[in-house]
Amino acid sequence: MDQKIVIIGAGQTGRGFIARLMKQSGQMFAFIDCNRELVDLLNRKKRYEISFYSAQKPVQIDGFAAFCTDDKQAVKVLSEADIVFTAVGEQNLDKLIPLIDKSLKERKNPNKMIIVTCENGTSPKSKLSMFENQVNLSESIIFCTTLAKAKNSLDILSQYIDYLPYDLEPLSTKLDFYGMVPVDDFSGLIHRKIYTYNCLSAAIAYPGYYKGYKNYADAANDKDILKITDSIAENLNLCISREFNVSSSEQEQFTLMALNKFRNTKIIDTIERNARDIKRKLGKNERMIMPVILMKKYNCSIKLMELVIACAIYYGCSKSSDKTNEKESLFKDLKQYLPLNIVDEIDQIYNQLIARRQLSDMISACIL
Repeated sequence: MDQKIVIIGAGQTGRGFIARLMKQSGQMFAFIDCNRELVDLLNRKKRYEISFYSAQKPVQIDGFAAFCTDDKQAVKVLSEADIVFTAVGEQNLDKLIPLIDKSLKERKNPNKMIIVTCENGTSPKSKLSMFENQVNLSESIIFCTTLAKAKNSLDILSQYIDYLPYDLEPLSTKLDFYGMVPVDDFSGLIHRKIYTYNCLSAAIAYPGYYKGYKNYADAANDKDILKITDSIAENLNLCISREFNVSSSEQEQFTLMALNKFRNTKIIDTIERNARDIKRKLGKNERMIMPVILMKKYNCSIKLMELVIACAIYYGCSKSSDKTNEKESLFKDLKQYLPLNIVDEIDQIYNQLIARRQLSDMISACIL
């Protein structure tokens, strides 16, 4: 018998990846989203297409229903769900608390609801930890890039990746859906992903912004940024394989998959999409700070990571209407996470960026 599936978040990941895996599993589902215009468009069009950067045949998505989060019907649909996937962004998970709470109060099914977070973050399910006694709460990792094919279109352009690893430990049974892979040491995998994929993504996005790129793959293939990412990747492989007790070859292959993805010119992505939300991405356990801490722990050079962080701050200040306050706020956070001598070095590099020093000269100074 079909299970009742709800995908909260009908954006690029929910609509373009989770929905595809459900469709390829022969499973019906419903969307819940806070964007009423998007919900209305889904209900009006009733179908959309996911096409791929490679030669695979497009997948047609249909047979779904869509509800807005503030509709009473959304609470009813969620209360009846067997499995719920969230794809709203880790920073937005706490906004789902009232909706989930209402749905659980109305729930008549004696079986526990399963909630799987499908977000990028070091511990997204912790945002919903208040429900751990009421639901089976798991999390997954997204490796597949999905982008809207055109503005105001439901159609998606996607990588052809059929891989959604999820944490098996909190669940009493495996999730039998296409592409979903149970993982025992999920914590290790999710941290490796953040400190490899997301770190290298930052090492492209922020120096790429400094150099004036808008297209992400163009930045990834820039000769200066190739030097940055190749050097950082070498240090990451050493540190992460030791820290998480995986073989060098396994970590090197993991890193290579990331670099190949980012450098693929067929994937049309933007610097802005990868760079935004700077304060979260400069968090203590996030993609830039923790790799620096690991590199220091294993006696690797952190000079290029300092340059990446300085470029990130440059980006954040450039986007702010109050550059002085933004800089002070970001550096105040850094001082809580890193030794002061490292923060001072980042500040010195930032001042060189403000003076518009050539990135190639700064890279040369870092790798002497």
